[in-house]
Amino acid sequence: MNPMDAARDLLAYTQASPSPFHCVAESIRRLAAAGFVELDEGGEPTELSPGQGYYIQRSGTLLAWRTGAQNPAEAGFRIIGAHTDSPNLRLKPNAEYTKEGFLQWGVEVYGGVLLHTWTDRDLGLSGRVALRGDSGGVEMRLVRVDRPLARVANLAIHLNRSIRTDGLKLNAQSHMAPLVGLGEAGALKSLLAAELGCDEAALLNWDLGLHDIHAPTLGGITDDFVFSARLDNQASCHAALSALLAASGDVTHTSVVALYDHEECGSRSAHGAASALLGYTLERIIRDHAASAAGGMGRAAAKSFLVSADMAHGVHPNYADRHEPNHKPKVNGGPVVKWNVNTRYATDAECAARFKLAAAECEAPIQEFVNRTDLACGSTIGPITAAGLAIRGVDVGGAMLSMHSIREQSGARDVAWMIDTMTRVLAG
Repeated sequence: MNPMDAARDLLAYTQASPSPFHCVAESIRRLAAAGFVELDEGGEPTELSPGQGYYIQRSGTLLAWRTGAQNPAEAGFRIIGAHTDSPNLRLKPNAEYTKEGFLQWGVEVYGGVLLHTWTDRDLGLSGRVALRGDSGGVEMRLVRVDRPLARVANLAIHLNRSIRTDGLKLNAQSHMAPLVGLGEAGALKSLLAAELGCDEAALLNWDLGLHDIHAPTLGGITDDFVFSARLDNQASCHAALSALLAASGDVTHTSVVALYDHEECGSRSAHGAASALLGYTLERIIRDHAASAAGGMGRAAAKSFLVSADMAHGVHPNYADRHEPNHKPKVNGGPVVKWNVNTRYATDAECAARFKLAAAECEAPIQEFVNRTDLACGSTIGPITAAGLAIRGVDVGGAMLSMHSIREQSGARDVAWMIDTMTRVLAG
């Protein structure tokens, strides 16, 4: 894959995906263009044809697969998991209020946000809205407003001299409510009704968040970098989806991509990685495969392999001491294998070796990351999925800087290396 073409395609993907719901919609658009067929999660059994692609969606989660020639009880699954959500500011149910003549929106902090990066930025609004449908039921609609609607204004230094010595200290409740106008409450419902072409009375609830309206771009003197919101973890979603679309349908095993919502807040929801959704879907694939086989999920799990893809901490030249000395992944240094002996990552020696062999087949360099022993390690969907399904796996990611900032930075050349390696994983 041409490295710059892959990087520019990532830019298009993140630009189309200001929320987890939009990320799923963009992924479905690409799957449908490649002939993948949507299945009803609660529908009747449907015979799954070898080589054909299918998908199901639920809220901000998407599961897609290409059925292998053999039943997974015989040939197993190759699974790549990632997550669609990113830390941001989410609107509260009764969001609007006025204070000192300003119209503001009350927000909750979703995930581990670097709060200071959200100040003095031009912010749009995106997510989904629940409407009262024509038949009286609930209709879910996506909404996206890319105008500079909101701004979290910093306090002038003249009124906060101590910032020079004490640093910026932000209280999530008191200081992060954006300014959206002047006047009385009521503008939010008016805005949503206008965007959706409905009456205000039809608005029931919403899952809405703020997003940076500035487009992602290549950066650096020679376009070495990707500058974008939501690289953690839409860059991994893009790589996994691209690999599934590129992978051949002429293989014995079934290739699966699981793009989950709610990783940034712990994965414990009805469609997060800690749910039974993927397990139910894999059982369905075994049951409905055109080729019958004895046994079920237990046999399939023993023959399966998982890659959990979530972005990795690249070494920062201004803070290099925060890295373990012999494990300093570099931006544009290739995919990163992530290790933790306390199983905060799913990686073990055997599964890491399998991923490294796949990378070697496409001449992608490999790096390794482990936290400093005196720093706490985060976690991923890898151990959650591996434990829930008894499928062995490896945690990997692309090296990046500014993780959990409103605007993050990664390597342009790393995009193609990760896609190519994941494609080889699904092929094998």
